[in-house]
Amino acid sequence: MFEAHHHARMLADATRLTAFHDAMAEVIGDGDRVLDAGAGTGILAAMASQLTAGTVVAVEYLQDTASFAQQALRDSHLDRVEVVQGNAVQVDIGTPPDVVVSETIGSLGPEENIVGLTRALRQRYPDIRAFIPSRLRVLAEPVVSPEADALRASVMGAFTREQPGGLSFATVLPAAEHALGGQIITARLTEATSAGPAQPLVEYDLGTTPDADFNRTLSLGDSPANAVHLYFEAPLSPGVTLSSHRTAAFTHWGHSYLVRPPHASTVTITYRNADRRFTCHWDHN
Repeated sequence: MFEAHHHARMLADATRLTAFHDAMAEVIGDGDRVLDAGAGTGILAAMASQLTAGTVVAVEYLQDTASFAQQALRDSHLDRVEVVQGNAVQVDIGTPPDVVVSETIGSLGPEENIVGLTRALRQRYPDIRAFIPSRLRVLAEPVVSPEADALRASVMGAFTREQPGGLSFATVLPAAEHALGGQIITARLTEATSAGPAQPLVEYDLGTTPDADFNRTLSLGDSPANAVHLYFEAPLSPGVTLSSHRTAAFTHWGHSYLVRPPHASTVTITYRNADRRFTCHWDHN
């Protein structure tokens, strides 16, 4: 089913659209053939068609979404955009592309399989000149966040209040604290301040890096941080980088963070592409 709410949020994200447009204007040459892999509503393909006299191929896996994009592009008289429904790595698009555009970026970067997708496309079309984005980094920044304190107070307050039936969570409160710390929260960190330098968790060279999996342990030591801000940076072109950092323009990706449990000193952050899932585990002093 076409996910109207999801796509509306992305279409309303002016920061995202401006960044991709500016990067494509920098990278795409007149006459280039462009592949938009994971095209969604076709908005990036439409913008690309204004920058090249070559054909733009928009490949979308979901049938309803591909049909939606195809009708919108046809009715907008964007005739040089060809919509193909299917897997971007498997479908026949004819002439190989010069440039690949793909906004298959998850909340923290790799969850929509952009690493595997671009690697497979490079293997199929070795003469691709450029990927947009070209790289993807995931970073962690210790922060002091009033938002994290407020969330922790709200969550733990629910467990400390008197419960119906005489149930008490007093003995399992540490388990609830630990469980909260393992959840990646997505919200706004507008009032957070840095409590130390950001540390890279992983960097992918899109089209080249073969595996998105990683495992990284961060030590906070005696830092006053009450949270760890997780974010991505995606260089779209030499002059344009898209970021979900708390100080960058707010996007539909939001701000992600971990609440630091009391007395926790290190956190291990793992990503497994097979599950498309991050896991976070805190160790205590």
